[in-house]
Amino acid sequence: MNKYFLTLILGLLLASGARGQALKLDLEQCVSLALKNNVNMQNAQEELSKAKAQRKEAFSAALPVISAFGQLSHSFSIASQPLAFPIPFGVIDINGAPVPLRDDNGDLVPFIGADGIAVPGRNLQMTGVQLIPVDLAFGNDNTMVYGLNLTQPLFEGRVIAAIRGANVYGDMAISAAEVTRLSVIENTKKAFFGVLLADKMVSVMENSLAVMEQNLTNVNAQYAQGKTAEFDVIRADVQVANQTSMVSNARKMRDLAYAGLKRSCGLQLHEEIATVGKLRVEINNDLILADLEQKMMSSQPLLEQLNANVRLMKENILMVKAEFMPSVALTGSYQQMLPYNDGEYEGAEFRESSSLAIGFNMPLFNGFGSTARVQKAKADHRKSEYQQQDVKENLLLELKSIYLSIQESSRKIDAGQKGVAQARKGVDMAQRLYQQGMASQLQVLDAQSASDQAELGLYQAYYEYNSGRASLARALGEE
Repeated sequence: MNKYFLTLILGLLLASGARGQALKLDLEQCVSLALKNNVNMQNAQEELSKAKAQRKEAFSAALPVISAFGQLSHSFSIASQPLAFPIPFGVIDINGAPVPLRDDNGDLVPFIGADGIAVPGRNLQMTGVQLIPVDLAFGNDNTMVYGLNLTQPLFEGRVIAAIRGANVYGDMAISAAEVTRLSVIENTKKAFFGVLLADKMVSVMENSLAVMEQNLTNVNAQYAQGKTAEFDVIRADVQVANQTSMVSNARKMRDLAYAGLKRSCGLQLHEEIATVGKLRVEINNDLILADLEQKMMSSQPLLEQLNANVRLMKENILMVKAEFMPSVALTGSYQQMLPYNDGEYEGAEFRESSSLAIGFNMPLFNGFGSTARVQKAKADHRKSEYQQQDVKENLLLELKSIYLSIQESSRKIDAGQKGVAQARKGVDMAQRLYQQGMASQLQVLDAQSASDQAELGLYQAYYEYNSGRASLARALGEE
């Protein structure tokens, strides 16, 4: 059936239920509602969304990071820097007169003009260097800066390991969602068949109660006519009381079964529903355990989930080992800066600067922390392998238990069908003997009770068979 057409039908059915009519659901519709509304399925979908987001997050670490920045600052006061500048001055004597410069012979050194000829009457004087202290302020009243920063990892071992780990985690989430889906289908099927069984039990017990009440009426009439003893009246009355209690308990169990089915389908508990289906199915006895085991090993999503978990733990080892690897990154920046003093903004000009660099970082020693983390990661990896093997053996054991339960319920159905046929013959025989005066009303009731018990046993066997088949489908990775 087309998915959208089925959704439309379910929507119309839900709308009719909202108007006070019972919502009629067959097994396929219950499963469809459960896959859409069940809380476990919704949680599984959220885990898938989380895994997808984690993949994006891990991959983003390998992409460049570009950021823009801007700043406008104003200096209320600019600190000055004390400096000493060397300045040449003429040497003077104690009287303040300049001291002339003499050569090695003690003669005055003449002043040479631009034409290379000594200027008459002018001589060089002796000079010395003096440090003159000066306070200078560097900076402007205002500074405006804006630009871009770029960081591109070129090699980062942890980033590579994180991307690989995120991919494995995504595979594990997909397998986990499939495990949840199959579990929801199994539980919904069991809840549906449980409702059918509860309806049958109530119907059989109510019919049996009606027969017992009619018998009590007959016994009372016979007692009034003196045709039976008071003991028969008491016994018939006790049977009605016991059966009334059993009917009440069966109705309670039916209400709980319906509540469980509503819960599994994601419906409100106050909604009225009616199931459409039957417990009787064709019995398949062609199952071979070895074939079932082989199929389960190849298609069970839980095993795929555990395998993904082992891979994830292995990737975790590589991620920790990446702490020993170097990292290389490309960084770059571009900025425009405008320094200006108060009232001089119009005449100021932006000053452009840019840079590009490659950084290299090599861890040398971190106190043996990375070594300890590698050991822990390896231990987690071994634990995941042990868990994988343990779950695999448990699944094989569970499959064998399901297989044996199906075989046993098949035998119960075969025996139950024969028992119901014989019990119904016993009821017919008891009724004919009673009509001929050769049997008592109590014998008729006993025969009817035996027939009811045989019928209930047959319905229970059908429920066990259907539940076993639902569990088998889940174990084999089938719907």
